[in-house]
Amino acid sequence: MKKKTKIILSILAALLVILIALPILSPVVYSTASEKGAIRYEMYKRGYPYQSYFAVLQKREGDNEYGNLYYVNWLDWKDETGQTPHLCYSKKSSDGEYKISCGTGP
Repeated sequence: MKKKTKIILSILAALLVILIALPILSPVVYSTASEKGAIRYEMYKRGYPYQSYFAVLQKREGDNEYGNLYYVNWLDWKDETGQTPHLCYSKKSSDGEYKISCGTGP
């Protein structure tokens, strides 16, 4: 019985460490050097560190003016509806980083 308890406590401790570490590691894991990383970093900056890991990003057709279009589906706990899909455009700037422009679609 003691061995089972130790295993369960170890698993719970590991989960707790992971939950604490996710928001701290977001700026390290995501950067503006890649399109998807820049979108996830933008979510982190807007106050959604956990959702930045679990958001579903689907690339769509973009255009030359705005850049590549991504459909981003994630849980927006600040919004009344909760499940808020966003459209994000990702365009590479002259300094080699991606600039992100997000909003809700029509």
